Amino acid sequence: MRITKKGEIIFLVVVSGILILSLSALITTITISNAPPTVTPTITLSPTATTTFTPTKLPSRTVTPTYTSTTTFTPTRTNTITSTPSLTPFPSQTPTAFIFDQGIFERAFVINQVIPGIINRMLVANDGSFWLASPYAIGRYEPETKRFSQVNLRDPVIGLTQDGKAWILPKSGSPLQVWDGQNFTYYDQTNSWLVTQGYGAPSPLAPDISIDFEKNLWITTDYDVRRLSGDQWKIYLPQQMGFELPNRKTISTSFVVAHSKSSATSWVGSCDWQEGERIGGDGVRQFDGTRWLEIALPAEKGCVTSMATDPVGYLWVGMDGALWRYDQKIDTWREFKPPVLDPIAYDGFSHGTVLEIIDAPDDSIWVLYELCGSAGCKTRQMRYRIQFGLWTPIHESSQISPPLLLFDGESVAWTLTTNEISRLEGTTFKPVAWMDWKTAAVDSQGTVWVLTGKLNAELILWKYEP
Repeated sequence: MRITKKGEIIFLVVVSGILILSLSALITTITISNAPPTVTPTITLSPTATTTFTPTKLPSRTVTPTYTSTTTFTPTRTNTITSTPSLTPFPSQTPTAFIFDQGIFERAFVINQVIPGIINRMLVANDGSFWLASPYAIGRYEPETKRFSQVNLRDPVIGLTQDGKAWILPKSGSPLQVWDGQNFTYYDQTNSWLVTQGYGAPSPLAPDISIDFEKNLWITTDYDVRRLSGDQWKIYLPQQMGFELPNRKTISTSFVVAHSKSSATSWVGSCDWQEGERIGGDGVRQFDGTRWLEIALPAEKGCVTSMATDPVGYLWVGMDGALWRYDQKIDTWREFKPPVLDPIAYDGFSHGTVLEIIDAPDDSIWVLYELCGSAGCKTRQMRYRIQFGLWTPIHESSQISPPLLLFDGESVAWTLTTNEISRLEGTTFKPVAWMDWKTAAVDSQGTVWVLTGKLNAELILWKYEP
């Protein structure tokens, strides 16, 4: 009996222990299941931008002649729909269709050669060749032979001339380089071409090229004016021309040049600048072929912003917002005042600087004025035509760069704005073509040429013969 009872006791102890262990395990399981989740670290990979430099060859100075096959086209109107952004109050995903319409133009030549960069200059030379230039490349196309020559440059093109030459000026200031379509010519100290120097800041205007009555070439630089006679340069410093300079390091002086159409006389006007704004000037000086003379002005000397001459012999000068005409024969000046602006259409606006003066083939004078309002003078312009002493407002534009103005062989004016080409009819410009043009020019026969094409792709030349 004792053995039996003892076994029962042992059995009860074992069962009790097992029961206690089971309850403990159950409580632990419930506790763990109700506990908050364990924080697990997450690795996030953050990309790091690494710049890799790829070596690029320097532009080549080697002339590359190619022969471009050109098909003769009939003047069939072409309508091409091109997507352009629409002007809506809210961003729209639906573009507005732009219809490319050649209008009255005829497609003449296709140039398959690629000129690197944006083409910003075009000229039709006296020999009929087309010259195209981007900031660092020049191309010459000969229509008769379909030959295209191109040269890539390290330095910017500053101008193209009718005798079939491209002028290149390095940032260092020397040597001046000339490309005639095949070969380079260099001007340095052996030709009296020296690096420009001055006390003040350099001129804010780009170098400008012009040709005088005796076919001498003139260039305005950062600090002076230069004339090429034969193969030698003559440098005219401001002091030699008779100009008084501010002589401050923060002030610069720019120069504009005009030439008589019947004699060796030339004129140079000056303007002083500070922080990109005109602050005055020292008027006009006259060159008679050998010496410089000061011509008396009926007004205070000021900033000369534009000049032009006409076949009659008059010199037109834009100075300090006024338009003057100088008669060299009798040494007299006359001021021309623009018409009063419409007070409703131009409320709060007034005429500002004379930005441009152009002598048209019909002997009329075209004057471009800035319009100044409460927001400044940089975004609106008004162009007038002066003929027989009468002013006619022709075109008003609201953009930083005014429309390109050309005259064809019949002295008809053309304006080129974004995606649109217009021709003057009466006193109103009417659209005659809708083209995404790059640049345009008129040849010696009066034909209007327009260049279209995509960046770094084939180019198309369109023409209109009056």
